[in-house]
Parts: sequence; C-alpha cells; structure tokens
Amino acid sequence: MSKANGRVRAARLTLGVISMAVLAACSSPQDRKMANRGFEYEEAKLEGRAFLIPAGLQSPRFTSDYDVPPLPESSRDGATGAKVDVRPPAQLLTVVPGSQIVQGASEPTIAYYALSTSQDVGSDAWAFLMNFLAKFGVTTENLDRNAGTLETGWFTNTAALDGWGEEDEDYQIRQRYLFTLKRDEVRHSVNVSVRVLQHEEEMDGEKSSGLSQDEARRYAVRALNQFSLYYDQQLKSREQHKAAVGMGLELGFDNNELSAWVADASFELVWQRINRLLPRYGFTIKDTQQSLGWIDVEYEDPGKAFWQEVGAEPFNLEEGKYRFQLGEMAGGKTSITLFDKDKKPVKSSVVSQMHITLSKAFAKAVADKTE
Repeated sequence: MSKANGRVRAARLTLGVISMAVLAACSSPQDRKMANRGFEYEEAKLEGRAFLIPAGLQSPRFTSDYDVPPLPESSRDGATGAKVDVRPPAQLLTVVPGSQIVQGASEPTIAYYALSTSQDVGSDAWAFLMNFLAKFGVTTENLDRNAGTLETGWFTNTAALDGWGEEDEDYQIRQRYLFTLKRDEVRHSVNVSVRVLQHEEEMDGEKSSGLSQDEARRYAVRALNQFSLYYDQQLKSREQHKAAVGMGLELGFDNNELSAWVADASFELVWQRINRLLPRYGFTIKDTQQSLGWIDVEYEDPGKAFWQEVGAEPFNLEEGKYRFQLGEMAGGKTSITLFDKDKKPVKSSVVSQMHITLSKAFAKAVADKTE
C-alpha cells in the first residue's frame, strides 16, 4: 500500500470513529437499549388458509409429524418489541490477579484470593471497598463487619453507573448498593457480591424507580467491575511503592535446601530488581524465562576501577556462564540460587562473599530508578 493510500484509509477510519462518537453522544439511554428499527411486526397475525387443490387432481396425503406445537402461555412472558434490551450482556471482569467468578451465585460475585501468605485479603477488601466509595463521593450508610455487609449511599455519577462519560442534562440516575463480603479462611480468599438496593432515574422530567431483574443485574455487574478495577489499581500502587524502596537480602536456603540469597519481597519485585542490577555488576543477560524463574547470564569481571568506584569487594566468581534461579517462598519471600554452566549450585563460600555487595545493592531505594 502506498503512503497516500494509507493516509486516505486513516482519514476514513478517523471519520468513522468521529461519526460513532457523535451518534453515541446524541443517543439517549433509552435509545441505547432499544433496537433502531420499527416494531410493526408486533401487530402481524398468522393467516391460516385452506390448502387449495386444483380441479381434476387428487388430494395429497398429509402427515402431522412436522406440525409445530403451540407455544405455552409461559413463553409469552417477558419483554417484546421496544421493551427488549438489545445491549450486549454484562460480563464480570477478573482483572485482579488470581480472582475468579463465583458460578451459580444468586448475585454477581467475584472471589479475590490472597497473592501471598502475608496478605490479609479480607482486610484489604474492606479497605479498598470503603476507599472505592470515597472515590465516587459515596457515603457508607450501614456497615456490619460481623455480617459482612455494607449499604452504600447514593451513587449519582452517570459515568460510573451507565458507562457513558458525556454530560446529559435530560437524563439523571442514582442508585444505592448492598456489598456483601464473605471470607474463606481455607482458600485464603474473600467473596464480594453486589446487589442494587434502590434505583431512581429521571428522563425529560419524568421520574421512575422500576428496574427489571436483568437491568438490576447489569448495574450490579458494572458496579462490581468498577470495584475490581479499583482493587487492581490499589494492588499495583502497593507493588510500585515496594519497588521504589529498598528490600532486604539475607543468606539462607531455597526450597531445595541449597545455599541461596533470600529477598524479603515478592517474586515480581525481585525479578524486576535483579534484572536491572545484574548488568551493572558485570553480568550480561543472555536469556530469561520469567514463568520458570531463571536468568541465564555470562559474567565478566568489570575491573578494579569499577569495584573501587562502587566501594565493594570484587566477586570471587570465575568468568563464564551462570544461571540465576528465582523461587517463591513462604511469607512472600523469594529465593535466588546461583548455578554454574553445568547447572551445579555455586559454592556456599562464593554465595556468601557475593552477598555482601548484592545485599547493599538490593537495600538501595533508588536501585530500580538509576539502573
């Protein structure tokens, strides 16, 4: 494709996006729920006419094998025509690492699992929920920690409830919710459910408070999704804060009882930091596999001038190929084991000597920012 054709295509795409945005801005909440064609079909009637047989021909044989049975009266219940909501079904989002949708629950429910043995997932869920409400300026009307319930004040933010960011003076909506939190000590998780308690909306001056079961579920799903997004943001902010400060590095053993360095931080944080630190100390990273926790490197002594500059003793490590193996440990800690080119663990004396320099590097709060 030529550059000119590419520009034309890009212009058409931009025009299409703008057109969709204009149409979305002009449509009302009711328009978004309703099909954009006529509903004359609701008035259609089935005409039953006798089967005409031309004169001189014999009547064919008929069978009832393929007769369509009459619809039961119960099948006529439900919305029809303009009352049918044509929007895609609301889906719960498992954006929080390790979270799962609780199938079969009477209300939209997500299970949030502890990401480490040191995380109090129940306390986190309560704290995140109350701060989530505060973010939208919503009060806590009734809180019962023993029963695991929280009744919110009024949500009056259209973008938060309806999903559309534009201001609509002709349409106003507000709702109250009931959040239910149930801890599962065995699975180290907490189940969070949401239900609409009250609903009020106003369209062109006309107020209504009715809400179908499907609509109530849609709003509950949206509220729980918004909470999940906030929950995920808080976890990421916490991890970023930990990454910005120093972390302890001690001598110890990995899960296989091999001499190792043990970092007082999660696998993710240690992985990020060691990948930034190693090149500074003469290690050239050749290959990595985060899912398996290993980093293949080649070591070359950076020289006497470097060690004097950083104020550290040179590593008592022969030049050559090595592998750093990271492993998750209990208590949210991470082990780092060093293997030689033959996949044999490096001597404890070398691990101990290298620890003096590496522990200082890990303890620096600016390590991730300056490497």
